[in-house]
Amino acid sequence: MRTYTTPGKVPRLPIPPTSELLSKEALVERHPNLLTHLRVQWALRNRARNGLSSVVYESKSGQLLVHEPEFIRWYLGLTGRSKPRASRIVHRSMGPRSLQQL
Repeated sequence: MRTYTTPGKVPRLPIPPTSELLSKEALVERHPNLLTHLRVQWALRNRARNGLSSVVYESKSGQLLVHEPEFIRWYLGLTGRSKPRASRIVHRSMGPRSLQQL
C-alpha cells in the first residue's frame, strides 16, 4: 500500500478546529448525495496537482484528515482548478440504428 504525503514545500496554515477535520470516510458519510468514496480518494491522491494540498492534514497515525469547508468549496468549483468530472466517454446503446442516425 502506498502512502501519499504532502510535499514539504507547501506552506502550512494554522490547523483548523478539530470539529472541521474529517477522515475521507466520515466526509462521504456526511455528504452521501454529493460525494462518493472514489471521487474523494481521487481528490486526495492528486492533491498536489489539484490545489488541495493546503486542505489535507496528516495525523500522527498517518490518517489523512480533510478540512471539510474548504474541501466542499473546492468540490463545488468555488476555489482551485482541477475537479473530478463526469466521464467523457459517450455510452451508446447497442440496439439497431436507422440510417438517419448514422
